[in-house]
Amino acid sequence: MTKASFENPGVHLPWAGKPVRIEEAEEILTSLWHLSADNVRISQNVNVRASVLNFVICAPDIATAQRASSLLRDLCSTHIARVILLILDTSESSPTEVSTWVTLRSFPIISDIMRHNFEQITIMLSRSALRSAATIIQPLLKPELPIYLWWLQDPPRDETLFSRLAQTSNRVIVDSESFLQPENSLARLAAYLADTAENPSWALSDLNWGRITPWRQLVAQFFDVPTYQDYLSGIYQIEIEHAISPTRDTTGANGSSPTTPTVNTTRALLFSAWLLKSLNWQIDTANERNQHHPETGEHSWHTSHATGKLQLPGTDELLVHSGRGSITIRPRVEPALTPGSLCLVRILSALDDKHATFAIDRADGAEYAITSVELPEGTRHQRTVSLGQSSSRIASTLLHDELEILGHDRLFEAALNEVYRLLVE
Repeated sequence: MTKASFENPGVHLPWAGKPVRIEEAEEILTSLWHLSADNVRISQNVNVRASVLNFVICAPDIATAQRASSLLRDLCSTHIARVILLILDTSESSPTEVSTWVTLRSFPIISDIMRHNFEQITIMLSRSALRSAATIIQPLLKPELPIYLWWLQDPPRDETLFSRLAQTSNRVIVDSESFLQPENSLARLAAYLADTAENPSWALSDLNWGRITPWRQLVAQFFDVPTYQDYLSGIYQIEIEHAISPTRDTTGANGSSPTTPTVNTTRALLFSAWLLKSLNWQIDTANERNQHHPETGEHSWHTSHATGKLQLPGTDELLVHSGRGSITIRPRVEPALTPGSLCLVRILSALDDKHATFAIDRADGAEYAITSVELPEGTRHQRTVSLGQSSSRIASTLLHDELEILGHDRLFEAALNEVYRLLVE
């Protein structure tokens, strides 16, 4: 039998507020709002209560949950109504329990005199209570408001818990930058999405998709130039480099083995998939030269057939690609960058025996890149562009953008499905 605990002697979460019985959560929150209203009457501050959305956060442990709770204060004030922070304790040694804490969170809107308040309910679930997570939180959700689910770290191998929570939501948000098994988890997410294709009750998004947006924009800008558009039909090679951490050459004091590079290819894979879809390329999955080395972050695929018609931006003109090409992903040691950050995109094109190269190269981990175009006549055009701090954009900024969207991001979902084909088929 599940024990509804509010005095768990082994768990103390002062940052989560007051421990309560879950059935008392609404009543205690109401009393906290009354105390807040009393502060307004005595002119201590002016509190604003907004009802915009439900935000459910699923964390695998207490430390991750606390970091997520701290991050909430950085979100735009218009994006919070009720936060339900779920701590999913999967330890086999834990008893079956439901422990609950409630608090009002606040941060200034204009100055410290006017503050925005929102409600946070923290729930720790363990053992068999995990299977009932969706049912447990249902009475706590604000009715008639959209429900956003932020799943921290990798999606679980047991899809039951994930799918039940996803089905209660309008939008599911992940961050593949934090995945411990990046490629397997991306493939698993694509499979989840495919299973709901006929009844898409929830939309899926990845914060890493936002991190590669400046790179997608820069590639598109190359071919906004009329004189470069013809080279779209002649693209035959694409090279992408992503950052990895350097390998330490020395062992630890205790004789431990050297640290291996941290590899996360999710941005490179999503970017590759976007290019493949944009160019209407079809990968020859039977080509023996295709290579997959997830442990080092190296991949390559080849095309061997005509890729079909390609429409130039802003025109009705259709071109047909020559049909032979390749796309390569490889690592580059960049100590100053987060593992997985894009470092280089190089696009090679041949048209009527004339060759052109389009490149975006990040220099020494900087938040800017050098774009260059090398034309057949030998001219080279370069410019330095800001990447909008794409590699260091914190999760709160990216979440702010995602919470502006309620429906499906069809472009991302198509790219994710393409990643699945690249990794699995």
